[in-house]
Amino acid sequence: MSAATVAMAFVCTEPYAGQECREHRGSRAMNPLEYMLQNTPTFLFTLIRTSSILMVAPIFGAINVPGRVKMGLVVILTLLLVPLIDPVPMPENMLALTLSIGSEILVGAAIGLVIKFIFTGIEFAGQFASFEMGLSMANVYDPISAAQVTVIGRLMSILTILIFLSFDGHLMMIIALQKSFELVPPYGFSFSAPFAESLLRFSGDIFMIGAKLAAPVVAILTLINIGNGLLAKVVPQLNVFVVGFALMIVVGFLMLTLMLPFLVEAMIGILEGMWNNVYAIIRVM
Repeated sequence: MSAATVAMAFVCTEPYAGQECREHRGSRAMNPLEYMLQNTPTFLFTLIRTSSILMVAPIFGAINVPGRVKMGLVVILTLLLVPLIDPVPMPENMLALTLSIGSEILVGAAIGLVIKFIFTGIEFAGQFASFEMGLSMANVYDPISAAQVTVIGRLMSILTILIFLSFDGHLMMIIALQKSFELVPPYGFSFSAPFAESLLRFSGDIFMIGAKLAAPVVAILTLINIGNGLLAKVVPQLNVFVVGFALMIVVGFLMLTLMLPFLVEAMIGILEGMWNNVYAIIRVM
């Protein structure tokens, strides 16, 4: 497809499009198969990158989302993005095609992983608090991570999803996908040291976020554990294990209740800052 045709596709999206645009739309409508065949490489690479992001990223890639829904969403987004991407030629041989497909998978997976790191870090805070409260054995199935997690971890996961959707995070993810094609077009990916370092640094956010969010609960429960130890020395006849176990759960839930408004504010700030990480990983590709 020529550059003039691509330019016309952009112009014809405006509401004031004239007779020339209507003729252009008519030619597109009359020859949809020819249009798609001319853009087969662009469609292929867009489809691969879109599917890799949605399969790795939270919510869209959850195991409880039906496969048909995932594939339908991937195809719809691909059809919407193809006109916005400069056409690219087909690789000359099978090796170049394989490397190009692998590059697109890496680009999409890296963007999805950066988003998933944040969700995992917040869920890890709930896991950490559950261990301190003595609820590590009370596990439930988490369809997002496809694993058994503690009840507090699942609560934090649900809260993260609600905040993410309420701030149009799903739309921001689609915008980030479109921006990735501007900054890293097909054939534009290069695996570099800054890319690997950024990915490793962002993966460390899992533990930093979890430790920061769970710190107040862990600190209070640690003090209670110290107090129980001193009480066991002073009053040996008292069954500290039974009393302390119930006390840890009660104080833990009380702390989570008191912290909830501040916890939500902290999670909003973390999710808003997440997009800086997303665009940072895109720029070093």
